[in-house]
Amino acid sequence: MTGFTPYVPRSLDKKAEAPPAAPAPGGAMDYKPKEFDAHPAQRVVDLGEKNLPHFRLDGNVAEQLGIEEKRRAEFEQRVQGEIERRWQKASEKAQVEGFQSGLEKGKKQAYEAELPRIQERLNRVEAVLQECDKMRERIFLANEAFLMDLISQVARMVVLKEVELDKEYLHRVVISLLHQLGTKEDMKITVSDQDFAVIEALRGAVEKEFGKLTNTAWEHSPQVPAGGVRIDTRFGVIDASVQTQIENVMRALKA
Repeated sequence: MTGFTPYVPRSLDKKAEAPPAAPAPGGAMDYKPKEFDAHPAQRVVDLGEKNLPHFRLDGNVAEQLGIEEKRRAEFEQRVQGEIERRWQKASEKAQVEGFQSGLEKGKKQAYEAELPRIQERLNRVEAVLQECDKMRERIFLANEAFLMDLISQVARMVVLKEVELDKEYLHRVVISLLHQLGTKEDMKITVSDQDFAVIEALRGAVEKEFGKLTNTAWEHSPQVPAGGVRIDTRFGVIDASVQTQIENVMRALKA
């Protein structure tokens, strides 16, 4: 008769178990009840946490395995993080707005505090400027006579130089004066000794403009400065010397 291998029960757990000891010859085998782990396999818990689309645990099972509690904790953690983030953002915004508000308020207070002092300094500057204007006016009035005399002398030198160079100047002056006079007779036209050499040319220019003058005498005198002319009529004397013309201009300026 062939022999056979006695049946040895195997554990369903993946962990290898030592084979049961062989019974002693003629003796009874000790009975050891099978022990089952009270905790669920970790692989099942991991599958529940991954939220696979093709695998979903029942709510009761998930609650028993602790997955629902873990999800709740994660959700609360996310909510708390969002609350803290929004609180931080609101706090930063409030700080910026508070800083700007404080800055504007500080500027306004500083301006109001310094305004009297600024106004006082502006008043001082205005007073100094007014005093400068008054001083300039006083200086001008004090030196007006001197300045006018200086202008007169400079103008006289310039005009005399122009008269010396312009040979037709005396012709234009005499013709202009005769145009202004209401009469062309009973006159005496006197020029300077220096201009007596051109008196014939002057007479020719006058007669060309007005024709032959009646009872008109042409003379020269040392009392008439160079470039000047004096016309005596029945109604008065017209002095058209350079100095007289400049003095008339200066009197008009002073007026």
